Order: sequence, then structure tokens, then C-alpha cells
Amino acid sequence: MPEETDIPFGGALTFTARITNISQQPVTLSIDYVIHHMKANGKTAPKVFKLAKRSLNPGQSIELTREHSFRPISTRVYYPGAHQVQLQVNGHQFDAVDFRLLQP
Repeated sequence: MPEETDIPFGGALTFTARITNISQQPVTLSIDYVIHHMKANGKTAPKVFKLAKRSLNPGQSIELTREHSFRPISTRVYYPGAHQVQLQVNGHQFDAVDFRLLQP
């Protein structure tokens, strides 16, 4: 999913996901991604971000790419260390992928 595993502080995580409708019926998908942010106490906390809403016919695929910024903002403190990104489709979460936010 991510194209790199070490993200510089103030940089961005870029990831791509391919989703295929393997059912025999058309489906409407609400596609989100979850970033598990490192907290000051060393634990992670999930934050869900909207990615897309799509309808797929049987056998149809889509590919989505997103860039998630880690530049300093006033509403969140970013801590260096292990983080994760995870795809969520219609509320179902898929395997998380690890990445590391480097020291500022």
C-alpha cells in the first residue's frame, strides 16, 4: 500500500489501493482510510479519513491514490515512531501497513 516506509517529519505518506468487485451484483462502496497515529504515551489511536464513494459493477476495479500530509498543524501533535495506515470499505477494515514517522 504505501510507496515508502519512512516518512520525514513534515512530509507526506502516499499510498495506492486497488479495489475489485468480485460479487455478481453491482455494489456501492464507501471507502475510507485509517491512520493509527502514535500518541505521547507510545500507544496508537485511530483516525478515520474519507477517501471516496464509488459504485462498481461486477468484475470492475478502481485504483485510488492518496497523499496524507504530516506537516505540523494546530489541531494535532505528531509524534515520531511507528504508525499504520489501513483501508476501510463499507466499515470493514483490512490489514494495516506499518510506516515510521521520523524525528523532526
